[in-house]
This record gives sequence, C-alpha cells and structure tokens, in this order.
Amino acid sequence: MNFRKGQGREDPEINLIPIIDVLLVILIFLMVTTTYSRFSELQITLPTADSEKAQDKPNQIDIGIDAQGRY
Repeated sequence: MNFRKGQGREDPEINLIPIIDVLLVILIFLMVTTTYSRFSELQITLPTADSEKAQDKPNQIDIGIDAQGRY
C-alpha cells in the first residue's frame, strides 16, 4: 500500500554528529585512564651518587717565563 503515488522513497540518512560526540568522549576517557595506569605502574628506583671528598690541589708549581728570560 503506497499512498504516495509518484514520490520515491527517501533514503535514510545517518546523522554523524552524535556518533562523533560519542567517539570523542570515549577517546578522552581512554586517554585519561591510560595516562593514570601508566604512571601507577612505573616503579623507578633512582641511583644515589656516592663520591669521595674532592682532593686538594696537588703540589704544583707554575712558572712563567717572558721573552727576556725572566722567571
């Protein structure tokens, strides 16, 4: 029973705006949850620096000689 004689059927359109909104919310949710889980799994033990006390200057004599041969 086609009551609309002479008119063709309209093709259904898929509205993409709600699909995009839902996908953006899912994307934001996944980004936030992955960031938190990644930081909670990292167990980092940083090395400590153990060094000896800096030694004094060694016994050293600096001598300067000019062009006339003076020390």
